[in-house]
Amino acid sequence: MLRSLLRVTALMLLAAVFVATTAIAAEAGSGRDSGDSSSSSSKSSKSSKSSKSSSKAKKSSKKKSSKKSSRRSKKKSKKQRRKAVRAEVKKANMPPGWSWPPSRAMKAEGLACLDELTALGVKWKAGKKTKKIATPIVLPDMEIGGIKLVSWWRKPPHTMDCHLALQLARIAPQLYAEGLREIKFSSVYRYDTVQVYGKRRKSLSRHALGLAMDCHSFIDAAGNEAVVADDYLKGNELLLRLEQLFNDSGGFRTVLTPRNDPESHDDHFHIEGKVDYTDPPAKKPSSS
Repeated sequence: MLRSLLRVTALMLLAAVFVATTAIAAEAGSGRDSGDSSSSSSKSSKSSKSSKSSSKAKKSSKKKSSKKSSRRSKKKSKKQRRKAVRAEVKKANMPPGWSWPPSRAMKAEGLACLDELTALGVKWKAGKKTKKIATPIVLPDMEIGGIKLVSWWRKPPHTMDCHLALQLARIAPQLYAEGLREIKFSSVYRYDTVQVYGKRRKSLSRHALGLAMDCHSFIDAAGNEAVVADDYLKGNELLLRLEQLFNDSGGFRTVLTPRNDPESHDDHFHIEGKVDYTDPPAKKPSSS
């Protein structure tokens, strides 16, 4: 009987040990799984963070690169705009179709101009070849349509392009009807660049082409002299009427005056005769 009890007790102890061992093993396995899972999760988290930071770095790099390229393109476009503006200003101040040396069309236009000048009764002589003047002439009498052209201080000859004389000849009847008898000027041709609003530009002035004249005073039939520097801003009627005639004639560019350019044209009217070398001459020119 005693032996039986001992055997049963031993079996029960073995069973308890087996159960305990199994439980411990199960807990250890669970711990490992949990550790592996945690480690895997940690690695995954680190990988995700690394991926995000890498993505952010790439985006930041792209933004910086984009900003740099944007700045470069802006600078480039600014330079291009400046060049375009300068080229346009330079081109705009030259008569349409103008080139140097004179093209065949310019020479043909020049001969047609001389023919019309002769037909209008203006006495002229061919001038010396002058830099940038396409059709140089001089007026021996310095008179057009009964209006005298008197230089303040420069001695003759006063070389000009035929087209300045022609535009003056075309408008002369209207100027004469307003009572104008004499124009006192300081210069016609001078090789110079444009000066407006007190600043010197790079483009050539129409003076350099022999197409401009600086008029300082105008004398009427009664001998009254209207001086631009003294009388224009006071509203002198003769000066205002003459300005309007020049601007409305179609043969001159806008007159520069003490009102529209007080810095560079405070004491004179700057008039510029128009010419378009892209239009064919109205009639076949002849050599005069």
